[in-house]
Amino acid sequence: MAVPQEPVLNGNENTTQTYQFSSPKAARTKQQLKNDSSTQSQDGDYLHISITTLDRNRRDPVFKFKAITNLPRYKNSSYPLIERSHAEFERLFNTLTYSNPECIVPALPFSSSSYQATEDDERRIKHSMQQWVNRVAMNPVLCHDEELRSFIETDFAFIPATKPRKRTSSFKLKFTPDIRDEDKALVHAKSTAHILEGHFLNIAKTIQKLAGYRKGLAAFNYDLGTKSIAMGTVENHPPLSNGLRKFGKTLQIISERQKLQAISEAATLGDFFSYYAINSHVVQETLANRLRIISEHDDAVKTTISKRRYIERLKSSTNIKSDKVNEALEDLDYAKSYEQNLDARVKNVTKNLHTELKIYEENRAQDFFSAVKEYVKKQILFEKQQLNEWENLRPDIKAITKRNMHIYAFGDEKLDAKSVAEKLNN
Repeated sequence: MAVPQEPVLNGNENTTQTYQFSSPKAARTKQQLKNDSSTQSQDGDYLHISITTLDRNRRDPVFKFKAITNLPRYKNSSYPLIERSHAEFERLFNTLTYSNPECIVPALPFSSSSYQATEDDERRIKHSMQQWVNRVAMNPVLCHDEELRSFIETDFAFIPATKPRKRTSSFKLKFTPDIRDEDKALVHAKSTAHILEGHFLNIAKTIQKLAGYRKGLAAFNYDLGTKSIAMGTVENHPPLSNGLRKFGKTLQIISERQKLQAISEAATLGDFFSYYAINSHVVQETLANRLRIISEHDDAVKTTISKRRYIERLKSSTNIKSDKVNEALEDLDYAKSYEQNLDARVKNVTKNLHTELKIYEENRAQDFFSAVKEYVKKQILFEKQQLNEWENLRPDIKAITKRNMHIYAFGDEKLDAKSVAEKLNN
C-alpha cells in the first residue's frame, strides 16, 4: 500500500501570491484593493514587494525578498535582494502601528505554523508574510512611511528611529474610562473586536483539542492495526490470517492519514483563528490609541482656556507689565495652535479609521472564506483517501466466509458436494 501523503489542493499554487476567490465578499475586497491601487497610480507612486525565499536554518527565520518602487525619497527604484529576519518585521510592525494611528496595521503573521517544519509550513509562512507586505504596501498611508523606506534600504539590521511607547495597564485605566467618544460606529467596532477576540481564542483552543483527539485516535488505530497483524501471523486458517493482516495494515495507513488530517485542520483553521484573535486585539489597540489622541486634545482645550483666563486676569490687574503680557500672548498663541493641530489630527484619524475598518472587515471575510474553503477541501480529500483504503480491503474481508472457514477446517479431507453440505449444516 502507498505511503500516505497530505493531499495537495493545487500543485501549481504560487506561494508568494495571494489566493484568488470568486465570492461576493472577495470581489468587494479586490475592488477595494483596486481602488487603493488606483489612488497610488493617480499620484504615479507604487511599491511592490515580493518574498522569494524563506531561510529556516537560523534561530529566527529570515525572509529574502525584492522590491521595486518609484516613491519619493527612495534612493533606488529596484532592490533585488533584501534580507530581513522575523524579529525585524516585528520592529517594523510596532513602529508602523505607533507612527500611524490613523491606520489599522495588520497583525504580523506567525514565524511558524502547525505544519511543524515541513514544506507546507514553509509555504504557509511565505504566503502569510507575502499577504502582509502586500496589504502594507497597498495602504496609501503606510507605503509612504519613513520607517518602511528604512526597512527596505538599510544595508544592516533594521532598527527603527522611532521607539514605540509601551502602553501599560495604568495608562489604559487613566485615559480610557473618562474619555467621551461621540463616534458611535468606532465605539461599536471596538466593542465588537473585543467580543470577537474572545470567540476567536475559544475556537482556536477547541480546534487544537480536536486535533489532539484525532491524533489520539490515530495512535489507537495504529496500535489496533499492529495487534491485528500479530494475530494474523499465528492464525491457522489462511483466509482469516490474510484478512487480519490486511486489516491491520489498512488501519496503520489510515492512522497515518489521520495524523496528517489532525495537523491540517490545526494549520488551516486553528492558526487562522489564533491569528485573527491577535488581529482583533490590534484593532482594539488602534481604536484605544485614538482615544489617547482625543485625551491630548481635551487637555489642549483646557490649557487654551486656562491661558485665556490668565490674560483676562492680567487685563483686570492695576499693575500690568509688558513683558508678562507678551509672554502670556505667546503662550496663548502656542496653545491655540497646538489645540488646532490636535483637532485636525483627531478628525483625520477618525475619518481614516472608518475606511480602514471597512478594508479590515473585507480582508477578514476573504481570509475566513479562504481558510474554510481550504479546510473543507482537505477534509474531503482525507476522507476519500480513507474510504479508498477501506474499499481496497473489501475483497480480503469477503474472502473470510463461513464456507471457506469450514472448508479449510476440514484439512485435506476429500469430500463430495453432499458431504460438504452436510458438514456445513452441522
